[in-house]
Amino acid sequence: MKPYQTILFDIDDTLIDFKKSEAISLSKCHDAFYKKSVGFEDFLQDYNKINHALWRLAEENQICASVIGRERFRQVSELYGFTASEAISAFYEEELIENSDWVSGAPSLLDALQANGIRIGFITNGFSHMQKRKYRKLNLAQYSEVLVISEDIGYAKPHPHIFLHALRLSNAQPAHTLMVGDSLTSDGEGARGLAMPFCWYNPDKKPGHPEWQPDFEIADLASLHAIAH
Repeated sequence: MKPYQTILFDIDDTLIDFKKSEAISLSKCHDAFYKKSVGFEDFLQDYNKINHALWRLAEENQICASVIGRERFRQVSELYGFTASEAISAFYEEELIENSDWVSGAPSLLDALQANGIRIGFITNGFSHMQKRKYRKLNLAQYSEVLVISEDIGYAKPHPHIFLHALRLSNAQPAHTLMVGDSLTSDGEGARGLAMPFCWYNPDKKPGHPEWQPDFEIADLASLHAIAH
């Protein structure tokens, strides 16, 4: 029997290089809307602080993801004395889609897992309309029709409900399912809460959790082959 019958993947910064697309998109967004008001480095620092705080609230199920999309640029623009229009969020989101691309090794990994009969699913805290567009652009449907998005479910990782929903759709049991993601909080804590094995994708060599260790830690996706086969 294979070590894991099913593997659930986070999407952004696990399979799709979100950091790269985000950096390009924020640079273009700054040039188009904020250049006259603030330098890029200060804009980036302000945006990241606000964005991270909002996503933390979403992980705690205090706000829904749709709030983040309109609220982050409203708060950033307010810092510089003007009102954000919907055009800023729309511009930024279009750039994110346009610049979406794979993390190195992701397609070959998914091909190999599929060829070996391992069921695959995707579980994400991203915006529903954005994640569905990425899903179509990179043709993730060829690997799985299981795409679970927090905004659709009403619960964000690490809440157990979103993981249980993905497991039901995958016809999988936690003990025989591996969760793979880049976040110790949303991915790791969620898997740990269901006694589901967790593989931490940590290419930047971030420090681990002070109280618990993931079952596996990898710095590149190719290393997952040895774990899954």
